[in-house]
Amino acid sequence: MGTIYITGHRNPDFDSIASAYVYSHLKRHVDSGNQYVAVRCGNMNTQTRMIFEKLNLNPPIYLKDVKTRVSNVLTRDVPRLGCTDPLQAAIAALDETGLSLLPVFDANEEYKGTISSVEVSHFLIRETIGARPSYHFRIDNLSKVLPGKMFIRGRCEEFPAPIMIGAMPFERDIQSISELKDQLPLLVVGLRKNLVEYAISNDFPALILTGTSQEEIEERGIDFSVYGGSVYLSDLDTAETIRLLRFSTPIAEIIEKSSETLDESEEYDNAKKTLAESGLRGLPVFNNRQFTGIVSRGSFLDRPRKKLILVDHNEVDQSIPGARDAEILEIIDHHRVGSLMSQEPFSLYTRPVGCTCTIIRELYRQYGIAIPIDIAKLMLSAILSDTVLLKSPTTTADDRNAVEALARYSGVNWQDWGNKMFSSGPRLVDMNPLEVVSGDFKSYDAGSIRFGIGQVEVQTFSGLEAVIPPLNKALTTVKEDKALDGIMLLITNITSEDSLLIFRGLEGIVESLPYEITPAGVFNLPGILSRKKQLLPEILRAIDETRSSRI
Repeated sequence: MGTIYITGHRNPDFDSIASAYVYSHLKRHVDSGNQYVAVRCGNMNTQTRMIFEKLNLNPPIYLKDVKTRVSNVLTRDVPRLGCTDPLQAAIAALDETGLSLLPVFDANEEYKGTISSVEVSHFLIRETIGARPSYHFRIDNLSKVLPGKMFIRGRCEEFPAPIMIGAMPFERDIQSISELKDQLPLLVVGLRKNLVEYAISNDFPALILTGTSQEEIEERGIDFSVYGGSVYLSDLDTAETIRLLRFSTPIAEIIEKSSETLDESEEYDNAKKTLAESGLRGLPVFNNRQFTGIVSRGSFLDRPRKKLILVDHNEVDQSIPGARDAEILEIIDHHRVGSLMSQEPFSLYTRPVGCTCTIIRELYRQYGIAIPIDIAKLMLSAILSDTVLLKSPTTTADDRNAVEALARYSGVNWQDWGNKMFSSGPRLVDMNPLEVVSGDFKSYDAGSIRFGIGQVEVQTFSGLEAVIPPLNKALTTVKEDKALDGIMLLITNITSEDSLLIFRGLEGIVESLPYEITPAGVFNLPGILSRKKQLLPEILRAIDETRSSRI
């Protein structure tokens, strides 16, 4: 089962959030093979929050972006190795899992490093170059790599020592041992009494006896009473014992201790670059300092892409961050179709209606899916909000039919429902100016000019003079934050069906708009309710005329 996110546009208005919620409900009933999750990529305005609470519905969850991150490519099911585990255990785990590297932890579960085939190879290569190598031995590891049993456990649990094989004549063996100077060896030998007694008298750190048994040792009368080292009886012959003995080395002696790590939240491209620059085969991944898995070079061969359905918009620049790299499956919208770039074909449902929920209602009917009463009221509220109680010039017969049908089905009077919905909202003077500007905000590109228009609905213009200065300041802040050439706020009075327009930037263009401007620098827009259908065309015309006049 795959996860498919359904999202509205940035700075979401009520229709955007409601459409995502409603369409996720429909898709879950149409397609049970996937998990459809309604999300929002911005804060809810007061009206949206109020209606969801009134209907006792949980609004779409907030999702910061749909960018591919380390969490999408890491391997979580990873065996953990201990610092004291023998090298043989690491080799076996790497072979069984096919992973490039494995994490290593100490007895307190603290991460210490990683081990891969590179570290294993370096260990094996080092012992073939130069002088006789010295190994780090841990007594507990002998039984983990060598079939046999512990005969005597000595004082030292761990110690460094070279390996010496007692295979030559006694005098030659003694000479070889003396050449080690102050470094006493771990001796691997058969039951050669004279050499074993020499090791006991010189207090070798450990003896591994091959091809013998406890009974044979007792028969030969070898006295271990004064010996402080360990004696292990190997069931294997000397050659095989030597081969496996090296792999008893504790992993801590050869792990990669690089401090380079990744966090689950790291973006895909940044993590890929970090791994490449590290020169390592892979890196450990953490979340709040807790180890969660590993990534290797193979993790970055194919970028996984989130699956998306866009509602109430069709341009990736207006969508949730990361949408450009996501797999877009469907678009349901009632706006003009912009320049959407997609790597695959997708389903497009677009109609010139006043609200996306009007389109979704028709899809419910096409699929024959019953609409729950609470969702019907949510759709009714969205259509009334987006069409300003069916007064906006974007309103179509389909919107009116949808409102009447949904109201009748829900058992409410749509005029009363809509009036209460708008009248219960906060006054403009009580709202945060930045939230007013960015709450229902859309950005546009007109060639080399980038501008944005916010819109807010009010019941009355009374007291508006007091909020114009803070709103102008908020416009300037948002303009700078979004690196826009110009920004505007359309304040719409749904009672008188008029609007006011305040702006910052693009003064030469805005001044050519066909509206009366007051001494306070505010435009009067009588009969203007729709940003999309009434204001935007005039702004685009003014931009074109300004360009033409410069030619």
